Amino acid sequence: MALFGLLNTEELEQFATSLAMDLGRRFPPASEARTDPGAKHQIKVILEGLAARAIRYQSDQKFGVYKTAKLGNVFKWKLKELGYSDDFAERVTKDIVTRLAVNRR
Repeated sequence: MALFGLLNTEELEQFATSLAMDLGRRFPPASEARTDPGAKHQIKVILEGLAARAIRYQSDQKFGVYKTAKLGNVFKWKLKELGYSDDFAERVTKDIVTRLAVNRR
């Protein structure tokens, strides 16, 4: 029966969606085109906060590689739905998933 718990990702998907929505609220897709230092700093601070939330969630839920990948995938697709470019969605997803992988060690 424990196997079914591994495959139940509904709560994880909701969490990943909430991360993406938070990014969308704090740094809208239109801001993606900004290249000024303020925008770079803003996205850096936002991503650090999102990653910290994801790390806390990972620690609380005790999930491994499969659910980390699932979180990243849901997060990336939600960003694309919100209107972010493929490159931006890939870059920020990689940032968060990498921080989760490093934290697991």
